[in-house]
Amino acid sequence: MIEKKTLLTLSGVSKTYFLGSQKVKALNKVDLEISSGDFLAIAGPSGSGKSTMLNLISLIDTPTHGEIKYAGVNVKDLTDNEITIFRNQKIGIVFQNYNLIPVLSAIENVAFPLQLQKKSKKESMKLAGEILTEVGLGEHLNHRPSNLSGGQKQRVAIARALITDPEIIIADEPTSALDSKTGMEIINLMKHLNETKKTTFIFSSHDPKVIDNVQSVITLQDGEIISA
Repeated sequence: MIEKKTLLTLSGVSKTYFLGSQKVKALNKVDLEISSGDFLAIAGPSGSGKSTMLNLISLIDTPTHGEIKYAGVNVKDLTDNEITIFRNQKIGIVFQNYNLIPVLSAIENVAFPLQLQKKSKKESMKLAGEILTEVGLGEHLNHRPSNLSGGQKQRVAIARALITDPEIIIADEPTSALDSKTGMEIINLMKHLNETKKTTFIFSSHDPKVIDNVQSVITLQDGEIISA
């Protein structure tokens, strides 16, 4: 068995927000280690800190206290510009509402992150077409989001997250807007990608279909990990 390498470490991570004069501790001294190739879910009731943890792991937000390290690199040592570059190259994000650009076709949506990296349009579109075909949308390359079903939009979002060949993909409630059959198809697709590409997947979910199919579950309650 190949030993997994540590990909991500959270050490004493806390996050505090202020709602007016009210202080809200969304995460409290969280310690967590995630290895390359993991396929795991973050679970917990509403308000437990799931979304906050996902925002911190995806480098969209920064902790109030504690440290986050990616492959030994301490995120707090990076500039804002370096964080943006790091996130674009190393992290793929699948948003709950897909976040597709309405005026772009499926292939243009998927190619967009590569063009942000200054790849040529020709190369970006070629790779986007290949990865859309891989996720089962080879016949829908030129369809805009308004002409795609929920499951097809989710596949476009997954393809867009994969296009930069990231080490980790973070998906927020990936099945919440899908019917049971389509949700299971999306889970199986992500399992296949995890097994074949060894991409690390982290989900925020309370869907039993997701929870039953991951390798491990991290359960949050009141901003603290109660089981892992």
